[in-house]
Amino acid sequence: MKRLVVVAITATLALACSWDYPIWIPRSKSADPLYRFVKNGKAGYIDGSGRIVIPPKLKPWGNYGSEFHDGLLEIAVGDGRYVDRTGEVVIDKGFYRGWDFSEGLAVAMREGEDLWGYIDTSGEFAISPRFASSLDDYVYPFSDGLAMIEVKGKFGYIDHSGDFVIKPRFFGGFSFSDGMARVVAEGPCAYWTDGPCTSPISAGGREGATHPPCKFTYIDKTGRVITQARFDYARDFSEGLAPIRIGSQWGFIDKTGASVVDPRFEDAGPFDSGLSRIREHGLHSYADKSGSIQIAPQYKYAEDFSEGFAVVGDGAGRYWYIDQHDSRTIADEFAAASPFFKGLANVKLLPSDATEARAAFAYIDTKGHRVFAY
Repeated sequence: MKRLVVVAITATLALACSWDYPIWIPRSKSADPLYRFVKNGKAGYIDGSGRIVIPPKLKPWGNYGSEFHDGLLEIAVGDGRYVDRTGEVVIDKGFYRGWDFSEGLAVAMREGEDLWGYIDTSGEFAISPRFASSLDDYVYPFSDGLAMIEVKGKFGYIDHSGDFVIKPRFFGGFSFSDGMARVVAEGPCAYWTDGPCTSPISAGGREGATHPPCKFTYIDKTGRVITQARFDYARDFSEGLAPIRIGSQWGFIDKTGASVVDPRFEDAGPFDSGLSRIREHGLHSYADKSGSIQIAPQYKYAEDFSEGFAVVGDGAGRYWYIDQHDSRTIADEFAAASPFFKGLANVKLLPSDATEARAAFAYIDTKGHRVFAY
C-alpha cells in the first residue's frame, strides 16, 4: 500500500519513520475542510467551494499533515507557531515545540523547558506542563475525548482536565477510536507495526533485548479490558467492529470482544460506509459486516472506503474511484488519487488531462467535477 506517514510508535522507545503520501489530503477526520494547493513552491488553501482563502505564501511540508484543526494550522512540524484561516500568525509565544490541535488542545512545550502540556486555541496552557519527555515518557494528541500518556514505559489516558482517568499500566497503547483503544496488557514483549516501517517495537522491555511477541486486546473508556481474548495484531474500532489477526488470518470482533467474522482473510481494514477492504489471494476486495464479499477480489491496489468512495488501481500507475456497488460513477482515471475528505478529493491528472487543463493536480467533488485545478 502507498499509505505513508511520519509515525511515532508507542513503545519503550518512540521510533520515527519518514515516508510520505503520493498526494495531499487531510487524513485526520477531525481536520477542518480547508485544502492545500502548491504554486511556485508555496502552499495556499481553498475552501470546499474552490475559493482561495489563503494565497500561496506558506512553505509546504510533504503530503502528510499541514492540516487545519480548530481554525489553526501549525506553520511547520514541531514549530510551535500557528496561523489562522487568513494565513496570519496568531500564536507565537516562544514554544519550543507544538503539535496540531485536536479537540481544542495541542501538545506544546515552552522554550528551555522539558515538560509537555496542552495549550488551547488562544495559546495559553489549559493543561499545565507536567508530563516528562524521555525514552520512557511521552504524550499524544486527544482522540475521542482522551489523550494517551506514557509514564516510565507504561501507558494511560488523561481527560481534558489533564487528570488520569486510566492510570498508566499498559505495556503498549494506541489512541481511542469509536470508544475503544488497542492496548498491550501483558509484557514485556515486541511487535511489528503496520506500514513499511517494520522495525520491531519493544513494549515494556529493554530496547534490543529478545522479547516474546506481543498480544493485543482492547479497553473501554473506564480502562476495562473488554475481553480475555488476545490477538496477534489488532486495528482500531470503526462502525462498531475492529479487525483482529490470529496467526496470519484476519477477522472482526465487536465491542464485547465476541467474534463476528472468524479470521480467514489475508488482510482487513477498518469499516467505512459499511464495507471493509480485505485481501484474498493477493487481490483486494470489500466485505460487509457479516464477512460476505460485496465487491469481488479483483484489484491489485485498493484503499479503504471514505465517504462512499474507494480509490482502486491497476498496479501500473492508473487509479480511479468506485462506489459501494463497484460502479465507476466518476469516470476519469488519474495518476494519483486521495480519499474523499468532506466532499472533495485531490487528484493528480494523467499527462493528457494535465496538458489539456494546463494543470497537474485538481480537487474534484463526488460527481467528478473539478472545483479547483493547480
